[in-house]
Amino acid sequence: MPEEGYIDIHTHIIPGVDDGSKNIEETVSMLETAYNQGIRTMYATPHYGSGKERYDREYLIKQYELVKEKACQIGDGIEILLGNEIYYRHGTVDEIKSGQALTMNNTKYVLIEFDVDIRYKELYSALQKIVLSGYRPILAHIERYYCLHKKFDLLYAIKSLGVCLQINASSVIPKIQSEASFCRKAIRDGYISFLGSDCHSAGWRPPCMADAVKALTKKTPEKIMDRILYKNPAKIYNNEFI
Repeated sequence: MPEEGYIDIHTHIIPGVDDGSKNIEETVSMLETAYNQGIRTMYATPHYGSGKERYDREYLIKQYELVKEKACQIGDGIEILLGNEIYYRHGTVDEIKSGQALTMNNTKYVLIEFDVDIRYKELYSALQKIVLSGYRPILAHIERYYCLHKKFDLLYAIKSLGVCLQINASSVIPKIQSEASFCRKAIRDGYISFLGSDCHSAGWRPPCMADAVKALTKKTPEKIMDRILYKNPAKIYNNEFI
């Protein structure tokens, strides 16, 4: 593993702002777990637009600064960057343009989620609108959308739009996810751009990046692992096209 460690692009570690960490003590526990899992950079992506958020901008920034302070004290330190997990709805593109909904560390990348029951045509159309508006959508936890499950031709079509696809780290671990074989195949076949923990606490859905890597390593080509763990996350950081 490179010295810089893993970059976790999808987390809910800011306390008291959504359905993730409840308090700063839980956040510290999550940060310690993340560090032990080899994570050295984390994007804090609290929900936006889903109804799960419980914050205004001033409070969010205050809590974010507190998390950054605590993260510096974990081991050699974890870098914390800010974004949102944005629930797509009417007006979402305008909210991104105005800065109400946050991009990933002020880049053109946006982490987007949808209702799990969304129809494929609606999903494709919404993602196309975001791309045509000049942003680079990252479709969060693609394994949850019924319209995409085991439909690799549709994954290919979405990726061809310029959309990046993210899978949750826990979803590739057979002991946790019954559909892990689908997720691992999607990674091996090159459809997936990122792993993200989507961590919500230190116990339930923790930041299990190293465990996911272990589950993938035997059958996944090294070049693909390198791409989803290091090269692609670095391109978000540098605001470069994938």
